[in-house]
Amino acid sequence: MSAGGNKYVTVASGKDGGAVQCCFYGWIIVFTCILCKIFKVQGENKVMTYTVPHLMEEFRFSHAHLGGFFSAATIMAGMAQPMLGRAVDYFGGRICISLLQLAIGASLAVFAHWYAENRPLLRMEAVSVFFLLRILCLGAGETFPNALVQQWFHKKRGRAVGVIFTTQWLGQALFGTLIAGIVDRYGWREAAMLGAAVNLALAPVSLLLLRRSPEVCGLMPDGSSQGPENSAMTVVEEAPETKDKPDKLKEEAIPTDLRKFLAHFGLTFFYAMMFGGSDFYMVEIIEEASPMPEVSGVSVPWHIFTPLAVVTSIALPAVGELMDAQSSRSKWLPSGLLALASILGSIATLMLSSIRSWFAAVCYGVLRGISTGILQSLLLAGLCFSAQGVSREEIGRILGSNLLCNLVGTGSAPFLFGTCRDLFGSFGVSLCVPSVPMLFLAVYFTHQAMWFKTDRSGVQGLVV
Repeated sequence: MSAGGNKYVTVASGKDGGAVQCCFYGWIIVFTCILCKIFKVQGENKVMTYTVPHLMEEFRFSHAHLGGFFSAATIMAGMAQPMLGRAVDYFGGRICISLLQLAIGASLAVFAHWYAENRPLLRMEAVSVFFLLRILCLGAGETFPNALVQQWFHKKRGRAVGVIFTTQWLGQALFGTLIAGIVDRYGWREAAMLGAAVNLALAPVSLLLLRRSPEVCGLMPDGSSQGPENSAMTVVEEAPETKDKPDKLKEEAIPTDLRKFLAHFGLTFFYAMMFGGSDFYMVEIIEEASPMPEVSGVSVPWHIFTPLAVVTSIALPAVGELMDAQSSRSKWLPSGLLALASILGSIATLMLSSIRSWFAAVCYGVLRGISTGILQSLLLAGLCFSAQGVSREEIGRILGSNLLCNLVGTGSAPFLFGTCRDLFGSFGVSLCVPSVPMLFLAVYFTHQAMWFKTDRSGVQGLVV
């Protein structure tokens, strides 16, 4: 790197006459995005579940009250996701992710110092604190890294998504277990302060390592050089973060009609409601299903979330490699995988209220892990949308709209589950509410896959 801001990229000649980078910088981007995704986990349900009992005890919240505050905050956060998706398209992942980590660190520090004596003020603070955590950790913390990875990879997009989500799940499982231990031993405030310190430390690292797109480094997606010249060294001046795309091309681009993906957005909504509610109250759901934990021996971190993380970490790269190899030739594949994930997710959720042994808990984690691996690869990471022709220039907008559905589903789930628990004395009814629509969507995507498989006209769009 020269004093004038020029960036040197070493390339080698390829067989096709083009230049291929020996060590593609996109994998540094993936590594940095993995760090971002692992350490924003404290705002997600699977780690918040360890804090929920302490919040209910310390602030004297009922299930319905806490779930209502959490739901209102999450839905409000979801409304901002399309705007955040457009922001990452415009400003780029480097700026957005660095600011995101600063904001997460500040929000967790505020969360750790949350005290209130006045009940009305306590309610306002609850919604405000949860809003900050949800919009940052579950919202922007997914949209920004996912959109940035899509900028750097095309033919190997599935592999990159598999690596980032697999490592994210394994890292979150380890870090989440660490957080659970800190909450039990020292308290939830100390755990929040640890997360704040880590995210604040990562912000300058992201600013140093991340780049908006391969074009600002003189490269193309997947690592090939822009030009066919056989050069040993290419010198390019890094473009400003907001000026690497010609305005003329932006004006000529036709935005993708969001109605094309209504079924996908609906599946994201019910998937988020299903697992968002169960994760938020997982400890209490297992205690309700198995009233004698010393006999059943079910451990939520080890028998549910650990198998879930391991299986998901296997399913994610498998789905990514399958999409890279087959999605261009087999147009039915994304719809078929979505149908399979819907069925497995519904079965796993319906069996949750009857888990009375560690073996049943592990089976739940396995089924849900397969479903989660498919849905996260295709919907949250955007592989399904890319397969349907969404361009790199607007992938942030599509991911933001999809994440709106994800956060609204996740946000409504705690209130739904908590209210059903208070009214009926059981979580069983709430587990059925998202499972039935998921089964209907499984039928729809099965029909869609059959239509693609039998169609010979070459039509690539979806009919919703």
